[in-house]
Amino acid sequence: MFKVLILLIASAGVGYMLRRKSGLRKILSHSTSITIFILLFMFGLSIGSNESILSNIHKDGFKAGAIALLGVAGSVAATTVCVKLINRKGGGK
Repeated sequence: MFKVLILLIASAGVGYMLRRKSGLRKILSHSTSITIFILLFMFGLSIGSNESILSNIHKDGFKAGAIALLGVAGSVAATTVCVKLINRKGGGK
């Protein structure tokens, strides 16, 4: 875990030094999207190949769906409250 944090901090430092390179930013944005899609695909493969997860999907799937929906609802509610607070204080235009 410590190695991951060091790598994250080091890469953030390099990104900070290269932040003015617009071509690099465009390439990184595209490669980030591709990397996320590959990670999601690999995650799906690991779930699909795990018999224990698939055999309990009817129980665990409902719980996971409920947690996801409540998480989204909470995020929407918190965002609404924050936007109203910002606009009430004259921060929004």
